[in-house]
Order: sequence, then structure tokens, then C-alpha cells
Amino acid sequence: MSAGIPMATIQIMLISLTISFAVSSLNRLLISKFVGWKQYKVMQKEIAEYQAQLTKAMRTKDKKLMEKIKKKEPQIMNMQKKLLKPQLALFGLYPIYFIIWPILTPMYSGNVAYIPGIGGIPFIYWYMICSLLFGVLSSRLLGMMSME
Repeated sequence: MSAGIPMATIQIMLISLTISFAVSSLNRLLISKFVGWKQYKVMQKEIAEYQAQLTKAMRTKDKKLMEKIKKKEPQIMNMQKKLLKPQLALFGLYPIYFIIWPILTPMYSGNVAYIPGIGGIPFIYWYMICSLLFGVLSSRLLGMMSME
């Protein structure tokens, strides 16, 4: 293991942490602008309840419950469309990753992290692991993902 690995490990963690919190913060801002935070939480809950009932109706093959759910489907579809607007606005940021990757990849060649029992981890995999971890953490801390 070389002496440069720990610093690269921490640098990539900080880069992914910064990007994850920036994107999650922007997402929360867009949700507040397009939907409204309270309304977003209500819609999220209603959609989750609808999906749970739909799953239950499909598993139990309960036709009465399925009919009841089908009546609510247009309302749920409208909610989902409204919740999609902030996501579509964020979609425009994804080309940034095509700029970041060519810059970072040559800087962090070889293994940048080491996990006992697994071994060395190249940049791309370490960045994905960190990005996933910090993406979930930032979404939960900013209240966009429930802690349940």
C-alpha cells in the first residue's frame, strides 16, 4: 500500500460529499419552488400509501380494493407528474459528470482506497461507493428521504 492512498481516499470522499450535498440542496430548493415543501411531503405520503394498497390488492387479488385504488389512480398520476418537475430540472446538471470524470480520472489512477478483505479499490468504484453513501445521507438529512 502506498503512502498516497489514504489522502486520495479522503479527497474522493470529500469531493463526493460536496457534490452530493450540493445536488441534494438544489433538489430541495427546486422542490420548494415547484411544489412546496409541505405539499411535497403530503404527496409523497399519499403516493406511498397508494402503492402499498396497490401491492396488497395485487397480492390478495382483492377486486373491491383494486376498484377503489383504480379510482384514485388519476389523482396519483397527477401528483407524480408534479413531483417530477424538480427532477427534470436537476437532470440538466448531469452533463457536469462528463466534465468531472475526465478531470478526476487521470488524477486518481490506480487504487485509491483499501478495504481489508477486499483489497484495493480503483477511483471509479470508490467514487461510486462514496457518492451512493453521501447521496443517501444528504437526502435523509435534508428531509427528502424518510428515515423509516
